[in-house]
Parts: sequence; C-alpha cells; structure tokens
Amino acid sequence: MKRPVFIVLISTLLLTACGLQSTTVPTPSPLPIPSDTPLPTLEPTSVPPTQVFQSIDIKSGGFSLSVHPDLEFDVDDTSITLSDTQGSFAVSLNGRAYIASEYTLESFLDLYVNEIASRGGAFIQSVPYEIEIDSMKGTAVNISGLFLDAPIAGKAFVVSPRENFVVFGLGMSNLSANKNEWSKAGSDVFESLLASIQFKE
Repeated sequence: MKRPVFIVLISTLLLTACGLQSTTVPTPSPLPIPSDTPLPTLEPTSVPPTQVFQSIDIKSGGFSLSVHPDLEFDVDDTSITLSDTQGSFAVSLNGRAYIASEYTLESFLDLYVNEIASRGGAFIQSVPYEIEIDSMKGTAVNISGLFLDAPIAGKAFVVSPRENFVVFGLGMSNLSANKNEWSKAGSDVFESLLASIQFKE
C-alpha cells in the first residue's frame, strides 16, 4: 500500500533532523485536502487477544520495542519510523552517540524539536517535564502547531541510557480531519510504544 504523503514526508524529516543523518531532504509538498468523511482511528485499547505484537531490535540504536500489528514501520540500524495506515499518525525513534559535555538532555531535545520545525513547521513546546523509560529518567515536551501546513499535536522525548548515548524521538498526529486525533488515539499508541522500549548495551 502506498504510504500517505504526510507520513512519507514526516518520516523523512524526522530521520534527518538534528544533523544526525546527512540525507538531502525533499521539498515538502502540500497535504491532500481532507474529505468531510472522518478517518477511522487506531484504537490502541481494543486489541483482540489473537493479535501478536512484533518485537523489533534497533541494533545500533541501542533499544528494542514492541510494535502494534496495525502499524506500518520502516527500520534501519539506528532508527524506526512508524505510522498508521490512514496517514494520521507518525512516530520516529532514534538512538545515537552524542557528546554529553556539550548538551543537557533539555538542550538536546530543544535542538531536535527546533530542527524538525525548521523543516516545515511552527511548534509550540510545553515546559519540559521528566519521564521514565525502562527505568531510565529522561525529558519530554508536548508540542502543537503546524507541520507541512497541517495542524498537529504530539510529544518529543530524549533519554540517555548510557554515557554519551541518547535515545530520542517524536510522535505526532495530523489533526486535519479530527482535532482530537492525538488525545483520543495517537497519544495512547505513542505511550504504549515508549512503555515497550528496552535499552541494550
């Protein structure tokens, strides 16, 4: 199935943010105008017991996670991007070496979010707050605003599971068809992904 334009562009931009990957980013294209028919949403809490989550190991990224069977994903050695089939939800998770003496977790996260915004968006960030992933404390911000001319809401985070290494990422929902898409579905799916993360040496 061909992935929606919103997802393809977000996946590309999320993977190339922060100068951590030297890939040429295509010029963003306008999103298709949504129809009046609401898009079906992913219901993260209604997974039948017969559905099996897939365990994905991001080897050089230093983490593994469990992926809901309704999500599509692309993986490389250091990162994974995920989306729903409707094109209303996108996630990027990455693991990279970094120089801890040059950044705090908050300054790294701010750089990451601002770099993504500079490639086609205008974000409002919440005050940073503490999170915990696989028993490691990290920092997160909620975001809202526009990305590729679409209204979005989401969350970005960073955790340092070991010295001079960070795992970071962002999840967002396209609110064009449903202004509650993040609060009703996207946020729950993103949190379940974060809760499934296990760090590796």
